[in-house]
Amino acid sequence: MEWARYFDERTETMPPAWARRLTDELLAEQVERCYGQAPFYRRKLDAAGVRPERVRTADDLRRLPFTTKDELRASQEAAPPLGDFACADPVDVVRLHLTSGTTGTPLVLGYTPEDLSTSARVGARAVWAAGARPDDTILHCMSYSFYTGGVADHDALEETGATMVPAGLGQSARLLELWDVLRPTALFSTLTYPLYLAEQAHEAGRDPRSLGLRKLIVSGEPGGQMAATRARVEELWGATLGDTYGLSDVWGTLAGECEERDGLHFLAPDAALVELIEPETGDRVAVEPGSRGELVFTHLARHATPVLRFRSRDVAEIVAVECPCGRSGFRFRVVGRSDDMFRVRGVNVFPSAVEELLRERGVDRFAVVLERFPVEPPVEILVEGLAGGEEEVAAAVKERLGFTCRVRVASLPRTETKAKRLYRVYAGEEAPA
Repeated sequence: MEWARYFDERTETMPPAWARRLTDELLAEQVERCYGQAPFYRRKLDAAGVRPERVRTADDLRRLPFTTKDELRASQEAAPPLGDFACADPVDVVRLHLTSGTTGTPLVLGYTPEDLSTSARVGARAVWAAGARPDDTILHCMSYSFYTGGVADHDALEETGATMVPAGLGQSARLLELWDVLRPTALFSTLTYPLYLAEQAHEAGRDPRSLGLRKLIVSGEPGGQMAATRARVEELWGATLGDTYGLSDVWGTLAGECEERDGLHFLAPDAALVELIEPETGDRVAVEPGSRGELVFTHLARHATPVLRFRSRDVAEIVAVECPCGRSGFRFRVVGRSDDMFRVRGVNVFPSAVEELLRERGVDRFAVVLERFPVEPPVEILVEGLAGGEEEVAAAVKERLGFTCRVRVASLPRTETKAKRLYRVYAGEEAPA
């Protein structure tokens, strides 16, 4: 059956001028709501000398200070569970999720029924762009315990009309046993999981390419935008890979690749406003092809736990502002997280850049080990499955990424969840042996 190109054509193809007008209207309402109902935001705006009625456009937003995760954590520690940045009456909150907590104490995120509806609608646009359709049977292999990627993305997948199988994690062997009963056509997971599941299939005597998956829809890790990584996963499964992006603090999924497979479309003009800033100075960066900066998000339609000018720490590069597919949301690639970036004698390095280089050489598992701070060369890179060639890889790292490393073959942990790529030994993290 031939399905429509868009899940929500009116919003996804909205002319930029219309989108700006809609954004400005929703922004004014959201700022007024935050100022009137959340002491946290009232304090921030008052301290900055900003009256809510003066914030009427996206340009006006720069008058507001940024919001950081540390500030939100402090608010929730002082007034659990939601903190004093919540804008909804507790009786109207129908669900709580947690952030992953990978960089500190997790945040508690509340949802009203309206918030859940918005989350599902925005997420459906993204996974539809990445390939989900009503005639798919999709294995949902994200963690269901506490985190947004479980139930929130479950809702988004169901919103597309697809048949959704809530497999979760920890059931890989059982999943393979039931494969011929379920007959899935698509898999939704982190990028790490298809690699893990392929190994499990091989150990069970089955070729992943024979299992009939047509689509892999991934989220949660930046590698989906890397040509070498995409080629590796697609070759393993004989399926197409579509990438999506979101973050628990804003919306679980809010961007997705279209069939052009060249960057993630921002697909939430009615739910979030995006800014790009220079990470070190906080100065705005124009959203135009080739520009790079940290993504900053402001909710436009969030009642329970809204954020205004929230620093995501995700660094992105703008691919284009137009697309042959007709979607009007700008396209971007996530380069990495600013808090994962490390500096070696003035050279800024993202673990994702190391990953791309290693994937080109057939390496699926690696870890960067930082023994001391400031970081001094040679940086140790652990790899698995590299049959010789350590010196060649080290030379390639020096030539492309500009720092000296020592490559060592090691046995690295298997995981169904996001792979850990960076170990800061100087901060007390224990690296693999």
